[in-house]
Amino acid sequence: MPNGYKIVRQSLEDDLEGEKKVCWETEILQDDDSGFTYEISRCLYFDTCKEHGYAEFCKVFCNHDWYAYGVLKHHSRFIRKSTIAEDGTVCYDTIEKVTEKHFL
Repeated sequence: MPNGYKIVRQSLEDDLEGEKKVCWETEILQDDDSGFTYEISRCLYFDTCKEHGYAEFCKVFCNHDWYAYGVLKHHSRFIRKSTIAEDGTVCYDTIEKVTEKHFL
């Protein structure tokens, strides 16, 4: 898929900074051609699960990210340092651009 990294990056930027911004409080820490790093300090999924007494269920949403970004492994690498659902103070994720060199 040509421009796979750019598509992933633009999709994330739209989710975090576009109309869906009401779902999260975010800070974009890196946004360039080598990677996209962000923190989420308030998450609609976690808040909703917690409000209904099922905070642990939010991990299902968090785990989905590994599958969603995993299919794009030839274009980007998903790196997660923490999630709010797993006792972190923030969700801290990086989407790193994968270059051809990584496959030689």
